[in-house]
Amino acid sequence: MKKINRMIAKVEIAVGVTITTSIVLLVFLAALTRTIRHPIIWSVDFAQLLFVWMSMIGADVALKYKAHIGVDLLVKRLPAKVQKIIEMLTYILASVFIGFVIYWGATLCINNVLRQYQTLHISYSYSTAAVPVIGILMLFTMAEQIVELIKNWNSPITDDSLKECGGIQSEE
Repeated sequence: MKKINRMIAKVEIAVGVTITTSIVLLVFLAALTRTIRHPIIWSVDFAQLLFVWMSMIGADVALKYKAHIGVDLLVKRLPAKVQKIIEMLTYILASVFIGFVIYWGATLCINNVLRQYQTLHISYSYSTAAVPVIGILMLFTMAEQIVELIKNWNSPITDDSLKECGGIQSEE
């Protein structure tokens, strides 16, 4: 599972960088052409579609790196076993939430099949599909982190061990 998640992470990072670069270039080009009175009318819709995908990919990459915001001021002061129990509960709650996101994202995607981008003339579902698709990848990430936590249940906790559990940083 780790190897698959590492490959997915590399692809996500490459796609995320490509999308980010594309958005910047597209917005710059759109501003430039608007200045010379020949606007690219589809640029806003296309940038929006790319931004949704970039945001969702970024959320999964952050999850892989354990880079989402967290407040552990009190948790760090608790015994190691309690910290691991809290971490496991957090993973379970996050997985349940991601499950809801996948379900409702798929529902939204289905409901948006007939809705179209005004200038692109494609279904809005191409945008909303990012939520369930990347949500599934996020569940893979959560599953890996849960497995790694269980594997390392009896090992001592260090600042790095919790970051590396299941994350793509543990590659080295």
